[in-house]
Amino acid sequence: MHRREYWTYWSDGGVSAAEYGLWTGDAAPALGTHFHDEGQLTLVLSGSRKFELHGEVMHVKAGQCLYVPAGVPHRSLPHVAAGTQCLNIYYTPEYAQQFPALMQIASVLATQQGATQVVRSVACTEELRHSILSIADIAASSGLSREAYSRKFVRDVGMSPHAYRIVARLNAARRRLRDGAGVAETAADCGFADQSHFGRHFFRAFGVTPAAYRNRMR
Repeated sequence: MHRREYWTYWSDGGVSAAEYGLWTGDAAPALGTHFHDEGQLTLVLSGSRKFELHGEVMHVKAGQCLYVPAGVPHRSLPHVAAGTQCLNIYYTPEYAQQFPALMQIASVLATQQGATQVVRSVACTEELRHSILSIADIAASSGLSREAYSRKFVRDVGMSPHAYRIVARLNAARRRLRDGAGVAETAADCGFADQSHFGRHFFRAFGVTPAAYRNRMR
């Protein structure tokens, strides 16, 4: 039986600094479908990892790198490979502009992976991020039933409206924790029922507890 491993995150600090995540172990855990508001580069330093991206399973081996554009849903698949170590780099456009080589790497990887920008309805994603309306009301404002709206959203974005809204809130919570906000305060401010509810969703998406993430960012 493989020992359970966790992600370790840290940041360089500063407004445009990158954030890093390191995972080391033998059995990579499954993470739920999620997205980041930053671009992501995953460098497999040893062993291998498996991901689902753009509806395809990608096996990333030692010495290879996976590029995930900002806002694109993806998930980590359970995978056993002894001695695996991988480094994630999450970067903002401001950070990338300071390092032209980073932008070039992302561009080359996007071409190699055949990555294309996910086709989205701006109304779908922006309303779900910022509106207090229910999904049924947002669907009605688009002239669709909730079921039709959900089918279209899944087809265009790659996850359900409800799941997308939760992950958007998790990304907002991640930023608040990075800035030093408390876990209970963040859970309440980001619309989670309680700290336990928040923690379960956060761990499922990011592979670490909110408290452990916040402590590493201090």
